[in-house]
Order: sequence, then structure tokens, then C-alpha cells
Amino acid sequence: VYIDILENKVLGREFKKGLQEGERAILGRLIEKRFGALPFWAGQRLTAASTAQLEQLATRVLDAASLEELLGSPSV
Repeated sequence: VYIDILENKVLGREFKKGLQEGERAILGRLIEKRFGALPFWAGQRLTAASTAQLEQLATRVLDAASLEELLGSPSV
């Protein structure tokens, strides 16, 4: 019997949420290692990012020249 946990209405949602939080945590550490401490606005952008956006950021973090290039300019 094969059961895909991602297809489960309850467990799948929680599993995906856990994966997203893990991606966000790792990406945050990578960004801090590359650019220094995250300013408040950058932390907000990471918190609001979808799984797909986090994956895109993860592929760009090593090539970005600045935090602003990676996440966009801070809102004033």
C-alpha cells in the first residue's frame, strides 16, 4: 500500500508547512552569512514569501551582489 503524505488533507498541509519553514530558515541563514544580519524589512519579505519564491531566492542567493538585488529595495 502506497500512501502519499502530501495528498493527505491534514498531514499533507502540515508537512508542506514544515518544509516551507525549513526552507525559510536555511535561506535566512545563507543570506545572513553572505550579507550580514537581516534588516527588519528583509525578514518580512522572507516571512511573506511562498514556497516557490523561497526556492527562486535560494537559487539566486549566491549570485546576488547585494541584499537589495536579491530581495528588492526596502519600502520607505
